[in-house]
Amino acid sequence: MDIAIDILLDTLMDVARLIPFLFATYLFLEWMEHQTGNKMEHFLEHHRKAAPLAGALFGIVPECGFSTAASSLYTTGVISAGTLIAVYLSTSDEMLPILISARAGFDVIGPILAVKVVTALIAGYIADFFFRHTVTDIDSFCEREHCDCEHESIWKAALEHTLKITIWLFVITLLMNTLMTLIGTDTLRAFVTSHPTSAVLSSTLIGMIPSCASSVLLSTLYLEQVISFPAVCAGLLANAGVGMMVLFRVNPNMKNNLKIVSYTWAASFLAGIILELFF
Repeated sequence: MDIAIDILLDTLMDVARLIPFLFATYLFLEWMEHQTGNKMEHFLEHHRKAAPLAGALFGIVPECGFSTAASSLYTTGVISAGTLIAVYLSTSDEMLPILISARAGFDVIGPILAVKVVTALIAGYIADFFFRHTVTDIDSFCEREHCDCEHESIWKAALEHTLKITIWLFVITLLMNTLMTLIGTDTLRAFVTSHPTSAVLSSTLIGMIPSCASSVLLSTLYLEQVISFPAVCAGLLANAGVGMMVLFRVNPNMKNNLKIVSYTWAASFLAGIILELFF
C-alpha cells in the first residue's frame, strides 16, 4: 500500500509540474489563431531557420516541460520537426537537479550541457532537410479534440485542451512509474553494467524510457563512475522525458512520430559513438 501511495504521489508531482507549460502552450496557440491569423504563420515560416537554435537553448532548462510544449507546437505546425528534435535532444529533465544536488562542479555539468546543445543544433538543422514542414492548423487539432474553440474564449479553450492532455498524461505516467517500480533501478543498473563495451547503446535505450527515473539513474551512474562520459551523454540526449508521449497523443500521424523518435535515438547513439573516439 505504501508503495502504491508513493507511486501515485510521484505521478501527481510529475504531471503537476507540466500543467503550466501545457496551459501556456495552448493559450498561445488559441491566441495565435484568434488574433493574428495568417500573420503569425508567415512570421514563423520566415524565421524557421533560427528555430532549432532556440529549441536547443530552451531545451536545457530543467524538467521536461518544454519538450511537452514543443510536441503540441509541432503538431499544430508552429515549429518544425528539426526544432522539436532539438528540444528533445537538449532537454535535461532531472539531470541538472541531480548533478547540482550532488554538488557537481561546472567542470562536470558544463561538458554534458555543451554536448547536448551542440548535438541538438546539428541534428535539428539536418532534420529540417529531411522532414517536410507542416502547416499551422489549430482548427484541425481542435476538431480531433472535439472542442468548440471557435466560439469559446481563448482561456476556456486552452483550459479544456490542458485538462484533456493532463488526464491522459496522468494515466500514462502512472503506468510508466508503476512499471519502473516493478522493474527496479537495480535491474536497469545491471543492464548497463553487464555489458560495459556497449554502454552507449544500453544508455540510449534506458534514456528512451519516458520517465524521470531514467534521467535520474543515468546521472547517478555517471556520478558513481559506473558509466563513461560518452555513455551518459548518449543516454541523456535520448531522454526527452514525457515529451514523446505527448507527441503520440496529439499528433495522429504515427508514421511521422516514429520517424522523429527513431531520428532522435539515432542522433543520440551516433553522438555517443563519436564521443567514444575522443574520451
